[in-house]
Amino acid sequence: MADFLDALCAGERLPATGTAHGHVRLANGLLARIAYAHEGDPSAATRLAVQAEAFRHLMPAGRTPALHDVIVPRPGLPGGALIVDFIEGRAPRLPEELPALVDTLARLHALPLPLAASPIPRQANPFLETLEAIELNAMRFLDKAVVDAGARAEIAEELRLMRGMALAFARRAQPLTVALADTHPGNFIVDAAGLAWFVDLEKVHVGSPAIDLAHATLATSTLWHPDIGVRLSRDEVQGFYASYLDRIGSKRADALRPWLQPMRRLTWLRTTLFMARWRVETRRPRDPSNLDLGQWSDSGLEPRMKAHIDATIDRCFDREFVRGVRAEWL
Repeated sequence: MADFLDALCAGERLPATGTAHGHVRLANGLLARIAYAHEGDPSAATRLAVQAEAFRHLMPAGRTPALHDVIVPRPGLPGGALIVDFIEGRAPRLPEELPALVDTLARLHALPLPLAASPIPRQANPFLETLEAIELNAMRFLDKAVVDAGARAEIAEELRLMRGMALAFARRAQPLTVALADTHPGNFIVDAAGLAWFVDLEKVHVGSPAIDLAHATLATSTLWHPDIGVRLSRDEVQGFYASYLDRIGSKRADALRPWLQPMRRLTWLRTTLFMARWRVETRRPRDPSNLDLGQWSDSGLEPRMKAHIDATIDRCFDREFVRGVRAEWL
């Protein structure tokens, strides 16, 4: 443990762009992913073990950092840490590097499913389970977060429409793969060879590959990171999907195609309601005498990232923006 703490102290602490992990570049070309947790967090070890298994399972595709060591939670390091390869590179340039994202997603989705005994979570019905999570966030955060009544009504109407589809979709078999869940382009790093590495494996599960495709290309995702900040055209999005379907073969493509639009709509709702929760949780006063350990905080983010996220959420809650996104499928 002393050696690891010494390595951390000697390493380069990277800018904080997320709320689940801190990152320290170590002197030996590795990266410490330090999981955030509170002292005595009873679920920290389990969360770390699941992430470690995700790194192991995805490594054969050659598009995620290799896992070298697991530092289990302990006093002074309550969330533990994973030691992985440091990927030298930058954020993807869109739309030029969409093919690199297609290549990475196709490779990862082609991996065999984890064994039943694996700790990697599984969704039996990604449509219904995603809708259930959306409903919960809508009930708790939509009215509080979205000030514009017109935008709020548009979001609620989209949720009503998807709710109406739930019974029919519950009866249909859906293709399942290893899914990444958080595939906004800021979670990819493009290296000098043009390969796109997916580096945030916190939410890996067995689920719908259609959610990963949607999350990589929706405006709510491509605007999220300040080093990307673009909105893809309809033709660029269609080209992305067409390239992916060509890559995975006709049998898998035929099975997946009917799910692309409904899961895209759900992913937009999921992302928008995530933003609603973020807005409410990060602006709620924190009582030091009675801390809610489930409350999200943006206090650790670098100022540039914090300001960018705040402005992006404002934009995504604008009525015309919401209408523009929905016009893609209505």
